[in-house]
Amino acid sequence: MSRRVVQPLIYLLIGLAAIGFLWKILTDPSGLFKQLLITAAIAVVIIFIAKKLMAKKMGQQSTAYQRAAKQSSKLKKKKATPRRNATHLRVIPSKRLTPKKRSLQDKKENPFTVIEGRKGKKKNRALF
Repeated sequence: MSRRVVQPLIYLLIGLAAIGFLWKILTDPSGLFKQLLITAAIAVVIIFIAKKLMAKKMGQQSTAYQRAAKQSSKLKKKKATPRRNATHLRVIPSKRLTPKKRSLQDKKENPFTVIEGRKGKKKNRALF
């Protein structure tokens, strides 16, 4: 549907809802109050259940994340010690114009940690 058709339909629905709400207030205010209470109670129950399910799912992933965060913070503390010699202020001798090849031992380790993924595990289609 094009935008020209959808926008008036939305305004029409909002207008009808407002008229219905006003009509319910004028004719049966206690019924409206009960209906709003029941709707709010159902919404609270659904949100509570959804949060519990998501907390269980996130609990499995958060332990791996916390482990990786601790390891990362330890590496940052190690690297935070000040250097005695500033390497960027050294004078390079003129004999060394060609770049030196780096060996595997010279390469620094990355502070990244692989977190166990869910690849290969069955998805729970009930939540979708």
